[in-house]
Amino acid sequence: MAADVISEDDPVIVWAVSGSRSRRYYVRARRGSYYTTIAGVFEGSMLVGKRWGSTFRLPAGVIYLLKPTIWELSEGYYERASQVLYPKDIGYIIVGLGLRQGYRVVEAGTGSGFLTSVIASIVCPGGRVYSYEARREAYEASRRNLEVSGLTSCVELIHGDVRQGVSQKGLDAAVLDMADPWNALPAVWEALKPSAPLAVFLPTTNQLEKLARSIEETKGWILVETVEILKREMEVEPGAIRPSTRMLGHTGYISLLRKVQE
Repeated sequence: MAADVISEDDPVIVWAVSGSRSRRYYVRARRGSYYTTIAGVFEGSMLVGKRWGSTFRLPAGVIYLLKPTIWELSEGYYERASQVLYPKDIGYIIVGLGLRQGYRVVEAGTGSGFLTSVIASIVCPGGRVYSYEARREAYEASRRNLEVSGLTSCVELIHGDVRQGVSQKGLDAAVLDMADPWNALPAVWEALKPSAPLAVFLPTTNQLEKLARSIEETKGWILVETVEILKREMEVEPGAIRPSTRMLGHTGYISLLRKVQE
């Protein structure tokens, strides 16, 4: 079918609105399946063949059919083999690395493949992500996840330890989301082009201290900055707009480094 039409088994975001309430549902478009929402129950044939962005009414409300973004695919349809990075952190990493189409990027570890998918969606076509994952379970889960997003042709998953070396050379950027990234710095340094950026994500200050000491001792890197990104949502209703009492606070620290020649 045409790309603007929902096909059998496509992932679909069902956005249901009932009165003042709204809710998002992650479903697969399958004839014969039934979906229960706050707006009512409907059958899969009401999805298949419809155009993306279509709307239909149910007894208790309205249904909107949305095509998942790369993040929504990751959030709603991926297996979670480990703790994942959030959009607030991924966005900063992407901008900090200056990624663009055609770039070749090394990543470790892959985890569930959330960050891998976002990077691949930016650098492809023409670019490639080389993602190292030492844990077999996470490696297999990320492989299945990438099949969901259709990005397997842009990613080379490697079941191996990045600390033992990176086979690819002359790469444009790197990301390390692992427990001991300081032990991977020599291998990543050898793989990157001169002046290329490296982003490191760490959840604790103890790890951040070890990274800082390693950079000071090993040379070859400039620590550009380390930041923590916080996110607070707003409750938006006519006549009652205010900050939410809940927020996504600490998830980790992002350090941006640049490779230099000593």
